[in-house]
Amino acid sequence: MIKFILLLALLGLIASCSEVATQGLKPRAIEDYYTPTGIEKYFLTDIPSWANFDQKAFCYRPTNIRYFDINALMKSYGLTYNKALQVQATFNEEYNEFKSTDVKRTITLKDEELLFYKVSEKVTNKILFFDPPIFKRVNLVWLDEVIDDAKKEAKLKSFLNSKIMDDGVPVLVSFCLTRSEVEKRFPTFNTKMITAELFSVFDSAGNKTPGFKMELNQFFAPTQKLFYYSQSNNLSNEDLLGLYKILNY
Repeated sequence: MIKFILLLALLGLIASCSEVATQGLKPRAIEDYYTPTGIEKYFLTDIPSWANFDQKAFCYRPTNIRYFDINALMKSYGLTYNKALQVQATFNEEYNEFKSTDVKRTITLKDEELLFYKVSEKVTNKILFFDPPIFKRVNLVWLDEVIDDAKKEAKLKSFLNSKIMDDGVPVLVSFCLTRSEVEKRFPTFNTKMITAELFSVFDSAGNKTPGFKMELNQFFAPTQKLFYYSQSNNLSNEDLLGLYKILNY
């Protein structure tokens, strides 16, 4: 009888120890085992919403853009300035698309890294955010000035359908809106676009510059003639660097 009682006590002790061990070996999330690869070094510090303002266009950017360290990106991956900006732009578009599918989900570093490599592969395979037109004449048209102005928007629509466009392909330019925002606000404007995701504080030599800019000669050929159209008489040309003629419409 005493041996039986001792056996029961021993079995109870073993079961108790087994339960404690099991509690200490609960399954862990996959993220707990994920080792970051260091792509965060390519992201610049996020700009606060109140400071996300373009001085030239006088408008706030509705979307917080993840700007990249273009110099580091070019050095690490041997990318051209053009391709580095394509990575930045494509990443932002897919990042915001990813966020919109589940607004409550917290995007992890793992998510960002997987997205970064996916985007890099797309650009390597020549799936580009902005594929420049190859026409001899390109008509760049400033879009920001017509935002929330029905009369100016109507004038722009008329201009895009005018005979001037028969001589050259139109490309809308926005310093404030992303491509998806332009498509939502102006669904009838079926043209190529240079939007906020394509601007950078780095130049093609990898040097930091004051303000966000884009070098047109890194996207368009020297043989192409560029014209920049606006309804304003005081169009700023400090954000778009390159050779082009400014005209009113």
